[in-house]
Amino acid sequence: MRGGFCHNEIMTGRLRQVATECGAATSGEHPVLVGGQTHYIDLLITQPGQVTACEPESSPARVDQDVLKADAVGASRLLIATLDAPTAHACRRRLRRLHLPKSDLKVIICPLGAALEILRTILTQPTTPPPHERKTP
Repeated sequence: MRGGFCHNEIMTGRLRQVATECGAATSGEHPVLVGGQTHYIDLLITQPGQVTACEPESSPARVDQDVLKADAVGASRLLIATLDAPTAHACRRRLRRLHLPKSDLKVIICPLGAALEILRTILTQPTTPPPHERKTP
């Protein structure tokens, strides 16, 4: 994985640990095509019916690329975990100023501790199958 110890071992490692504990499959440095070029999602988490892209960030500089990568891979949500609250706030501010394509992608930006709890909640909630897959009584 690209990135330093804090990015790889502390942030991505903890996100992967929570996902694994919840029974989800994980893929680190998952390749995705954006604009004809290969980019990598730091951590892609999959469970039946849901795909979550996780991108640990230490600054708001790459938030636009994070959104484009998550959208390109078909994720239902993007979890951007930051080192602290001021960085999360800066990432949310940057995201509001960007002119990105409309999508159904839900973007969550918060410090790592909150991100771990949110991820655990997301992955342990029962999922409702799409209408065409529901069994009728």
